[in-house]
Formats: sequence, C-alpha cells, structure tokens
Amino acid sequence: MRLRAGLRAALLVAVLVAAGQWLRRELGLHPSVEAVRAWTDTLGWHAPAGFFVLVVLRQLILLPAAVLLTAGGFIFGGLLGTMLGGTGIIFSGIGNFLLARRAGDTMVPVEWRARLRHLTSRGAAPVAFFTGAATLHPLGPLMAAHWTAGCSTLATSTFLAVIVPASYMRAATLATFGSTLGEWGSPGSLLLTAVLLAVAIAPLAVPRLRRRLFEWPATPTD
Repeated sequence: MRLRAGLRAALLVAVLVAAGQWLRRELGLHPSVEAVRAWTDTLGWHAPAGFFVLVVLRQLILLPAAVLLTAGGFIFGGLLGTMLGGTGIIFSGIGNFLLARRAGDTMVPVEWRARLRHLTSRGAAPVAFFTGAATLHPLGPLMAAHWTAGCSTLATSTFLAVIVPASYMRAATLATFGSTLGEWGSPGSLLLTAVLLAVAIAPLAVPRLRRRLFEWPATPTD
C-alpha cells in the first residue's frame, strides 16, 4: 500500500514539474533577473500579483528563489519587492510544510527520515533552528528546510513563528540588493554586494552551523 502511494506521489510530482517546465517555456521565463522583468512588463498593473504567484510556484517552474527575490527588488523597489517576495516564500513554505505532513512518509527518502528521527529525538529546537537558518540565509535550501519541518513533530504555530520573520528578512536582503542593480557600479551598490557576499559566506566559517545546515542528504536546492 505504501509503495503504491509513493509511486502515485512520485508520478504526481513528475507531472507537475513537467507542466511547470512547459509553462516556463511558454512564458519565456529563464533564471535571470532580466527575463523576470521582461515577463512582468507584459502584465501591466497585474505585475505585482503575477510576481507573487511566480514566487509561490517557483519550485514547479524551477526558478531559484534568489533570482526571483533579487528581481523583485529590481522591478518593484526594495520595499514592495520585500513584501511580495517574503509573502510568496511564506505561502510556498506553508504549502510544502502541509504536503510533507500529509505525504512525507511516502515521499521522503529513507536516509533523510533516519536523520530526521535522530534530529527530532532531541526536541523541536534543532528542527526550528535548521528551518529558520535555512529560510533566513540568502542561499539556504528552502524546500529542504520546510519539508524537514513538515516531516517532524514541529508545531505549526512554531513553524510559522520561525519562517515569517526569516522569509521577510531573506527577501529584504535580496530585494534591497536587486534595487541597486539599475545603478550598478556605484559605491552603494558595491558596498551592498560586499555585504551580501559576506552574509552568504559567513555561516560556512562556523563549523557547528555548517554541519547543521548541510548534514542532510542531497536534496533539491531552492
């Protein structure tokens, strides 16, 4: 029974990803800030809503969150780009969390479940830490973090308390960077680039944090 459920879930994911790739080609979307900007230009006053939906569905279309959040700042400015991107990350995170809670046993690899059981045996704090850190980091694995939380015993209220501020902080970092792309080469843009690189790389210098962030088996990046 579990094998059949797993096969059905895998087939559904394959169909959704194939549909997402078809949609991406039809819309002319590519993983670049300029491609996202060109697409939103065709939407007129619907552009903010279209961008929000794109962030929520980005995993099916295989568009990296870092590119989209940066594009949000470039297209809409730092403030609106932060709100649209951060809210989109939250909505997609809730979707992944609920899907994992419902179907995680049949869709999560065995080795990941073993690591997850080891992690949750120490309580909810390690899962909450991993989820928050991965969501906050500009290049953190969002899908892995939110599925981890959904497959664990982490309370829904705790999950929301962790990802809501972390999502907006991640979006703010990249949207602010994106808002400077129109004046690339200015002192402000170069300083912000240096800060963003430092923020992205800094966690890798802490051995314990590095182990916490990357101790999972290979999973789809976001």
